[in-house]
Amino acid sequence: MQRFINKFIIISLPVLILLFTVNYFGDAARIFDSDYEKEMAKTLMKGSFVTNISNYDERVFQKELINRMNNAPEILVLGSSRTMLINSTYFPNQTFFNNSVSGASIEDIIALFQMYKERNILPNKIIIGIDPWLLNENNGQSRWKSVEYFYNKYNKRNDAQITRSSLHKYGELFSMSYFQASLKAIPKLFSGTSRPIPTQEKFNATNTKLSDGSLVYSTDYRNATQNQINSKIADYINGNIYSIENFESISDDIWSEFQEFISTLKKENISVEFFLCPYAPKVYEKISINYLNVVKSENLIVRFAKAKGIKVYGSFDPYSLGFDETYFYDGMHCKEKGIEEILNGK
Repeated sequence: MQRFINKFIIISLPVLILLFTVNYFGDAARIFDSDYEKEMAKTLMKGSFVTNISNYDERVFQKELINRMNNAPEILVLGSSRTMLINSTYFPNQTFFNNSVSGASIEDIIALFQMYKERNILPNKIIIGIDPWLLNENNGQSRWKSVEYFYNKYNKRNDAQITRSSLHKYGELFSMSYFQASLKAIPKLFSGTSRPIPTQEKFNATNTKLSDGSLVYSTDYRNATQNQINSKIADYINGNIYSIENFESISDDIWSEFQEFISTLKKENISVEFFLCPYAPKVYEKISINYLNVVKSENLIVRFAKAKGIKVYGSFDPYSLGFDETYFYDGMHCKEKGIEEILNGK
């Protein structure tokens, strides 16, 4: 028996060492690279742009940015990837920052606000991106857990704590699925091309974060042909619609929390505006038939805004804005020309 155990160890040990080495140094999701987000934030705060970025924790990145700010921006954008392209050029002669994160939920928006509050650098105005999944309690969004500490602080909970468990993180060191993803990152590690790259160029081969926090897409994404875009839209329709599957009802809890949050902003003398990014036309056609709670959510938000004197930009409905497929990068992300028209009162 002892012989079998010894043989098993001899055979298994090299495999475990390989798993450990590739998962730690390849680190596909950068869960062991605590300096990556700091490196990005330092670059932006120096006034440069940063490109060659991927697989980082967007929430931690925003925290690093806010921690380095000396002054409050006059205008702040809080939302999802659907508001990331809003940049300072739309607001001349005003200081501006965009803290949008992919798949933003109510918890993200509140947590990011709390970060500003704790730094005592609250803005004059916050533009909140209203996403179709905002009031869907089954939206599947959990990335906000990276900043749960601040969400709990806002709600004055005694159990406020960061829940990004280090024990869970280290379990990935011996994960085969993480190994497969991390193995692909090894070549970049050896070639020295895995780190964020400071740049003064706005348009680059890979996604670029500008010094105002906004995003510019990669060359391939920006320059896709209309046929390629239409293909992306078709794929989007054929699959599950992002974060609105199982949208069984408008959540009373989230709606109450949202209204309370807006009241808090008003008490802080912060002006509030809502930005609704449209879907591509064919996507909205499907949504307006099969996902009625998305339409009901917009109607609810618009009525609330009217009652509270809150300005609303845009709509989930592209037809109401006169937007065709040429206004979109894919099924749910509007191009800059569309954003400009919306902010100009389209």
